[in-house]
This record gives sequence, structure tokens and C-alpha cells, in this order.
Amino acid sequence: MKRYSVFAIAREALRYHQGWEKAWRSPAPKAAYDAIIIGAGGHGLATAYYLGKNFGITNV
Repeated sequence: MKRYSVFAIAREALRYHQGWEKAWRSPAPKAAYDAIIIGAGGHGLATAYYLGKNFGITNV
């Protein structure tokens, strides 16, 4: 995980956030999933964890 300094954040704020490097990937969608979770907040993350831990579902 890349770490950001306060100075880097301030510098990018002054540049209107145009200089950030992409910090995540954008994979192509799969043809099928076992479960689809709408929302990636705390509840979505907890749901994905619950499905993986209790039911072994990893194709989310």
C-alpha cells in the first residue's frame, strides 16, 4: 500500500487533484458471480467477509 505524506496531499490539492497516480486496478467484469454486493462501505465489506467466512463464497 502506498503511503501519502501531508505535503503530497496538500500539493495535489493545489493542483486540483490532477497529478494522482492510479492506486487501484480496474479489472474487466466476469461472466458470472456467486454473489454481487451493491455498496462498498462498511456493511458491504462485512457482508463479503461473512459470505466468505461462513459459506466459502469467494467469487464476489
